[in-house]
Amino acid sequence: MFTHLDAQNQPRMVDISGKNITIRSATAQAQVQLPKCLQEYIRGNEILLEKGAVFQTAVIAGTMAVKKTQELIPFCHQIPIESCRFEIDIDDNFLVTINCTVKASAKTGVEMEALCGVTIAALTIYDMCKSVSPGITIRETRLLRKTGGKATQLEHPLYGLILTGGLSKRMGQDKALLDCYGQPCALYLYKLMQSYCEQVYLSARSNQWLSTPLEALPILPDQVTSVGPISGLLTAFQTHPDVNWLVIACDLMQVQAHTIEYLLAHYQEKTLATCYINNEQGFPEPLCAIYTPQAQAVFAEAYQAGIYCPVKILQNQSCTLVKPQNSHELMNINTPEDYARIGY
Repeated sequence: MFTHLDAQNQPRMVDISGKNITIRSATAQAQVQLPKCLQEYIRGNEILLEKGAVFQTAVIAGTMAVKKTQELIPFCHQIPIESCRFEIDIDDNFLVTINCTVKASAKTGVEMEALCGVTIAALTIYDMCKSVSPGITIRETRLLRKTGGKATQLEHPLYGLILTGGLSKRMGQDKALLDCYGQPCALYLYKLMQSYCEQVYLSARSNQWLSTPLEALPILPDQVTSVGPISGLLTAFQTHPDVNWLVIACDLMQVQAHTIEYLLAHYQEKTLATCYINNEQGFPEPLCAIYTPQAQAVFAEAYQAGIYCPVKILQNQSCTLVKPQNSHELMNINTPEDYARIGY
């Protein structure tokens, strides 16, 4: 059945009352091709006409459209917008690119708000510039990314990697096999990450999980000498170099759905990684992070230089740092005492 039709084929708004409130974000993009005759009106990254500053006006109009989306599209829910940000650039070929990012704490996504915003911004640019020349083309309008809930769309596909290749010396047994909500910890994380990733892998040493409950899961055996988590990370980056990687270590047994959703809501494609920040020492947490395709070259260079610590690598890179909502969810469970404390 179509979601906007009831059993009697009558139109209806989708019922979202049973959904959880999560941080939702969406980024949409529209492009406007201007004719060369507008060159004389360009001042820096703005177009100044008798009507006023074109891009500034477009941002105002686009923001108003974002807030009125539910009035324009019949079955859109009314969403309290918490953030609306525009970026407008013009290149040497007079192609204007408009990006709109919208954020809200809601039960449904804000992609329609972002798309509505860039569309009206593009129309505003057309309206203000048409007196100079009608030769203006509004080109592709598209959704770049959306996060929040269980429907995640990023510029690159999102894959998942669970790091299970450690020796678990302090624990005295394989941490990936410890009971977590009635199942091995790695299996719990695998099922959790499947809701957000197109594909999820276990990073492991060769044949590590033969004859165990993890044997049937997709596994990426280390393809470089095992020297800690960097070996699993490099293997993943090299196996699928054109994807984003959501990486979680198997000893983060208290990670929940909202832990992932909050990280996704703050994802930035322009940085090497989006990471939680360690509250006590302020360093980026490399084993609960989203890595962009930029990470492959950086980590490969560090590995060749003998730098194996992911924290040290990230500290020298541009990263998006996210303050955790619940720091206990990022606590490493390394010893029997740690495990007993969380009470599984």
